[in-house]
Amino acid sequence: MTNKTIVTFCCRAAFVRAVVLAFVMAPIAALASSGTLVISSNTILTENHFGNILINENKITLDCNGHVVIGPGVPGFNGGIEVAGGLSGVTVRRCKVTGFGVNGIFVGGGGIDGRYEANITYGNQNHGIHVDGARGCVVLNNTSRSNGAIGIVLTGATRSWIVHNTVEDNINWAGIALFDGSHDNVLLDNTARRNSDGYVLDVVRNNELRLNRAISNGAHGFFIRGSQNDLVDSNTANQNLIGFEFTEGSNTNNIQNNVADLNASDGFRVFMSDKNNLTQNTADSNGNVGFIVFGGSSFNVLSRNTGHKNIAFDAYDEGSGTGNIWKNNRFDKTIGF
Repeated sequence: MTNKTIVTFCCRAAFVRAVVLAFVMAPIAALASSGTLVISSNTILTENHFGNILINENKITLDCNGHVVIGPGVPGFNGGIEVAGGLSGVTVRRCKVTGFGVNGIFVGGGGIDGRYEANITYGNQNHGIHVDGARGCVVLNNTSRSNGAIGIVLTGATRSWIVHNTVEDNINWAGIALFDGSHDNVLLDNTARRNSDGYVLDVVRNNELRLNRAISNGAHGFFIRGSQNDLVDSNTANQNLIGFEFTEGSNTNNIQNNVADLNASDGFRVFMSDKNNLTQNTADSNGNVGFIVFGGSSFNVLSRNTGHKNIAFDAYDEGSGTGNIWKNNRFDKTIGF
């Protein structure tokens, strides 16, 4: 190969490299579709979508593949992604949903065995994910943040699982909530931080809350009102205003192995509620009382609990109720029993 050939070859190689580099470094226009997208078969998004998505067939999977569904959408929908009522076996996964004036993801009434996994819902004006009247749903590994109401909410839902989700900065209401008689659901291994309330159970029954965390929520870590026969086991509520509150007719619940530390007010509160069992819970270093029973609460049993270094008292029975039993607890400062 002559010197001239070598020079020519090198120049051409340099030119090719320059062209390739210019192509790689050039900005690429974001691809996006728009309008209302109706899904009636398995679909994988290949681009962002501006507008609502409606799923209207059974056993359909929508995989957004990490793409964003962007509002505000059009009137007449309850969600940026909406699953029509009464469907079974629908899956929605890997979707980012934002900017809608309604819910990010809405599951219509009567759905069965849906799966909502690895989605991110943020900046929607209502709830991040709302499952209404469904049975046997799984809500798994989602993040729901900075929505106008609740991160993840079940209304009238049964036998569903809310597992390993993160709900944060839903400051107007709650991280995760169960309403309208929802029963036999499981909340497992979720994290709620910097919401107004971390977890809310309101007029529901027979649900299980296990291994959930509530951190730095503005009001309650766990707020249970008018609810019956729920199991609240091995959860933690730290650095909220109040750790756990059972109030206004929350009766016959089992509350065990939970920890409420470093909350600004009380660790565990039982108000106007009867026949609850609080066993082997811990409340340390809270700003007011570790365990308080008041407002006429009666026939509650508090046994083998531990409370230390709470500012006012480690345990306080106000005395307006009857038949409360405190036994085998480890407290330093107590009043009323």
